[in-house]
Amino acid sequence: MMTWPPAWLETLKLKGPLGWGLASLACFTAFLFLTFPYGLLQHRLLTQLNRASGWEVRATDWSVGLPAAIVWRDLVLAGPTIGTISVEAARATIGIFQAIFGQLVVDYAIQLPGGAQAGNGRATGSLTSASWSLQGPLALAGHFQQMDLAAVLKPYVSRGTIQGDFTHRWDNAHGAQAAIKGEGNVQVDINDLVVERIAAGASANFSLALGNVHATIACLDGACTIKELKGEGEDGSFTAQGRVALQQPLQQSLLDLTITLTPGSGFAQKAASLSLPPFQPGVPLTFKLVGPIMNARVAL
Repeated sequence: MMTWPPAWLETLKLKGPLGWGLASLACFTAFLFLTFPYGLLQHRLLTQLNRASGWEVRATDWSVGLPAAIVWRDLVLAGPTIGTISVEAARATIGIFQAIFGQLVVDYAIQLPGGAQAGNGRATGSLTSASWSLQGPLALAGHFQQMDLAAVLKPYVSRGTIQGDFTHRWDNAHGAQAAIKGEGNVQVDINDLVVERIAAGASANFSLALGNVHATIACLDGACTIKELKGEGEDGSFTAQGRVALQQPLQQSLLDLTITLTPGSGFAQKAASLSLPPFQPGVPLTFKLVGPIMNARVAL
């Protein structure tokens, strides 16, 4: 028995308004992404990064990426604590809808020169802020993928690659000391590390070669606890524990570390050439390292 109106007509009545509604929403979203003021956005991001970090950040060029991203090329980061660091490219994917409501949600990727083909030399992560001023609650997370430490820590590191993860959050990111406050954790592994310019007296310096270093650090309001720090290589092995009180500039951060060093034959030879006290290969030596990073005192 046929009924009237047919069932398919009733279905069209229901799907018609729904279809037009979905199509209108899709058009609105596409229009929003296409007309969003990316130029003003990228300028404000760089301005806020300069203000919050205290660095000078310059980009040679920028472009819009899909679906909602800004790509900077040939960046230069400069500052009194970091020197000059070159960045091949940086990409920030923006949460458009959060931005409309005054929040900042960014997924970022930073590529250092020379490692793009192998997938190395990258830092990726996310930044979430309750406001564009970066002064309210703020959370930062990231991952290092075989980044070249020599590219960012010259002249104090001449070789080494780092891989690891970090998180940090600030309840209030306002004030001159805000950057070193908050709560966070760092866990990294460093391979093939060579540290330069280690002070050994008024005018002498030497280098230290370590095959691998592992570190786990927890920070709270400018006080960082070394939960685990150990390394080994051709110059010997070491373990360390203690605290670091962060200061601005970072070179003035205060160390309070207890270090146990087991010299290798390479380190013993360096010590002898620099008129340091004799070190017997394989015999552990425990000492404290206290004071500012750039002028720390050693106590046996």
